[in-house]
Amino acid sequence: MENQSPTHSLSDWRLTEIPVQPALSPFVGTLYYLHLPRPTTTEAVKRVIAMATPCLDLMVNLGDPFVVETFGDAIRVPDTVFLAGPRPTTTFLRREGVLTLLGVRFKHGAIASLMPYPAKELEQRFVPLGPLWPETATALNAAAANSATTADLVRKTETALIQLLAGARPADPLVRKAVKLLAQHQGDLEVSALADELGVSRQTVKHKFDQHVGLSPKLFGKLRRFQSVLRRLAGTVKVDWTKLAQDSGYYDQAHLIREFNHFTGFSPQKFLKNLEKGDDLYLFDSADQTHYHLAQRQR
Repeated sequence: MENQSPTHSLSDWRLTEIPVQPALSPFVGTLYYLHLPRPTTTEAVKRVIAMATPCLDLMVNLGDPFVVETFGDAIRVPDTVFLAGPRPTTTFLRREGVLTLLGVRFKHGAIASLMPYPAKELEQRFVPLGPLWPETATALNAAAANSATTADLVRKTETALIQLLAGARPADPLVRKAVKLLAQHQGDLEVSALADELGVSRQTVKHKFDQHVGLSPKLFGKLRRFQSVLRRLAGTVKVDWTKLAQDSGYYDQAHLIREFNHFTGFSPQKFLKNLEKGDDLYLFDSADQTHYHLAQRQR
């Protein structure tokens, strides 16, 4: 990881996705490492903007405390190890110094059996890990304090995760099937139709998503559809908005614009202009999209 090529004009800025060990793959989608140095008076990146996501992440804060802002709230995150719940709106990370995070992105519903409460309670929240999984929190805090290299930190983090997940049950098969169905329909599947496909009641589907995923099935589907728009925008030079709406599962262009504005606070056209200006750093659900955005703005 130390030899990763920089993708930003600042030579020590890094965002790297880390392959998952086979022992972790039933529960973890990816690990990632983000480093953004201390801002200076000439720093072009003014804000770090994390796009809305239906994912649940474990994060190890290796840098300074930072403030998480949504459109109506601000939370200071001083803890070294914490869980970041699903975020149905765009989040702004206001760094107070160096921003360095090691993240673990769990698969949907994968850690529900280890949670003492429904995943719904984590929505738009950042929860210290200590009260939840004290032994894992202790191990990760020690790893953050004593690792000589990033690779060493990753190895110790993987060891702690393997020990934690040894006590987890496999993800609920109904939840996994529901997630796949929503992905196949690009999020455009009514809860009643989803329930029929699964052979259960609407109430059961809603309860399962609250308990295991952290979002309602309707909101989860909308976020998956929104993410598909971001992926298509990342590889498009000239956007045909009507076709983009149709390909992404929206009724029409107006429907796409309404939902995009709901999740980000601005229209897709303004979003693209913001990317071109390069004043802010955007973090997407995958490092590939972030790398693409950075490469485009440096042309």
